[in-house]
Amino acid sequence: MVHLLGSKACIDSLRVDIDDLESVIHDIVGKTGSIKCHSWKFPDKIATDVDINELLQRYQHGKHEV
Repeated sequence: MVHLLGSKACIDSLRVDIDDLESVIHDIVGKTGSIKCHSWKFPDKIATDVDINELLQRYQHGKHEV
């Protein structure tokens, strides 16, 4: 199973999962209101200000990447 990590299929599946999670988060925030907390990955940004689509475009599967 380890040989699948980093494969295009694995990365594509992860991208779909991230998109699904973002959709659920937006639904919840729409009902409860936003909570102002900093992103753990980007501490200079509020978590809701992190552009997930931009990150998904930046970090794509590369044929020659390990």
